Formats: sequence, C-alpha cells, structure tokens
Amino acid sequence: MPIPASMRKPDVDPAAVRAVLGRVFGSADGLIIARTPDGTSTKVYRVQRGEETFYLRGAETECASLALEALAHRLLRAHGVRVPEVVHLEPFDAGLRRSVMVTTAIPGQALARLPPGRPVGSILAEAGRDLALLNGVPVAGFGWVRRDDPAATSLRAELPSLAAFALGGLDDQLRRVRGRFFPPAEVAAIGRAVAAHRALLDLEAGVGSLAHGDLDLTHVFQRDGVYTGLIDLGEIRGAEPTYDLGHVALHDGETLPVPGLPALLAGYREVSPLSDDHLRRIHLSALLIGVRALARASERPPAAHHRGNVAATRRMLAALAA
Repeated sequence: MPIPASMRKPDVDPAAVRAVLGRVFGSADGLIIARTPDGTSTKVYRVQRGEETFYLRGAETECASLALEALAHRLLRAHGVRVPEVVHLEPFDAGLRRSVMVTTAIPGQALARLPPGRPVGSILAEAGRDLALLNGVPVAGFGWVRRDDPAATSLRAELPSLAAFALGGLDDQLRRVRGRFFPPAEVAAIGRAVAAHRALLDLEAGVGSLAHGDLDLTHVFQRDGVYTGLIDLGEIRGAEPTYDLGHVALHDGETLPVPGLPALLAGYREVSPLSDDHLRRIHLSALLIGVRALARASERPPAAHHRGNVAATRRMLAALAA
C-alpha cells in the first residue's frame, strides 16, 4: 500500500542516483528510474534497463551501512532462499551521503495483489519453505541487526537475550496502549497472558533466529500462480523462531479472503519441524508484536489501520486464553 506523502522523506538528488547507476551499469543512459510508492525511512528507486528491473536503495541514515543487509542476502541465497541478488554495494556514496545497494528484482507481483478466487495454497507453502530456511540462519543476539560494522562476516544484533528483546519495555508499552487502544481491564489481561506463557520463550537464549521482521503477503511474490520469492529485508532482526509466523498470524486475513497461515505452516514444517505447542508460541509472538506496534502508534495521530491492529491483537489474546 502506498505511503502517504506526508510520511515520506523527500527524494534525493536525481543526478546522484544516476551517478551511482552509471558506475553499476557503465552508463545511466536509457535507464528509466522512478521512486517506488512504498518506504518512509528509506528511499527505494525502481530501475528499468531494457527488459531487466533492478532496485536501488539507500540506507536510512548516513551512519548506517547496508553491508550487513547485503550479507544477509548472500547468506540466504547460499541457503537456497529466493531473495533478490545484490549486484552492487557502496559502503558510502558521497553524492547520496549514505550507503547504497542495488539488487535484482524478484519476478512477478505481490501475492496480496492476486485477484480474488485464485488458488494460493501452493504459493504459500513454497513461501513457508523459504521462510523456514530464512529463520534457520543464526544471529548473535536479538533485536535489530547491527549495521555499524561494514566488515562483519556474520550477523549480530543489538540485545544480548531474548528476554531483553521480547519482554524489555513491555510494562511501558502496556502503559502507552492503556486507554488509547484498550481499556485497563484488557491491558491487565494482556499482561497476565504474557506472564502465563513466558515459559514458551527461551528467555536466556543468546543466539536468535534471523527474522524478516515485517513479513506479510506484500512481501511474498508470485508469477502466474507460481511462487517466485521474498522481498524487502530492510527490517531484519534476531528474534524467537516464531517471530515471522507471529507477524503473519497477526495480519492474516487482511488481504486474502481465507486464512493464509495454515498453508504457510504446511510448507514451513517440511523444512523445520514444529513443536506440538507451535500455535501457542505463534500467538504469543503475535500478541507481543501487536502490543509493540500499537505502543509506537500511540505517539501518532489516529489512523484507520490502528483499528485493525487492535482487533488482531485481541484475536491473539483470545487464542492464548482458549
């Protein structure tokens, strides 16, 4: 879904973009360059070169490096995950004043754009297999993958334990959603649900699972009903193994007329076995993700999608109570 213009950062100097692409392709002549409608903190440009499509992306800040994101792409492709190939990386471009990466495009379009009534089970199952491979990549720590060491050869995250990532700040998050999104009694029920199920989290773990971080059906691509890959690793992090599945569960039903999680899980378990209590683990991850997102939203003006997030978080709470 396109981002409102008021939330988007301004475009960068077109000449600087063309200069980077000239170095990548030998010349920028004939390239068709346009900023994509998505993205707020980062700027992404679609680059058409004849029949080929590429994407140029700049880092969020001058200090952040895309080298670690490029490393994640290489690691995942080595594991057989269908993600874009990095064709160019600049640790720092003086013209754009930030790190820059150019990738290939995944063929097709987002599953979320598939016309109603088309079968999606096989697409989701293939995506589930890729997601299991992605989640199988280890990250040293939890939270955002650190981007401050362009020379790193492995993925490291900011926090030392799952407890710090999953439950750190929870009391403050519950305070911020109280009254704005949930009545006090419901906030108390969320707190009790998390406390009752915290044993499902390996809170002392020091090694996390790589998470896509923002996975929904806009990031699952297909062409002519055949799965082609996953896109957008801009929010990768170290997390519990069910983080991405929880994110999917939280947003399930937003773009498809039928739940997509069961088909995704069917493919996932072919690669990575799921525990008998996997649904409770997924619902707990989803509940924590929902509370975290709404706490951030409490600082912004009311928006229509907040109501959907509240309803989804309530569904996760009810699932844990069942």
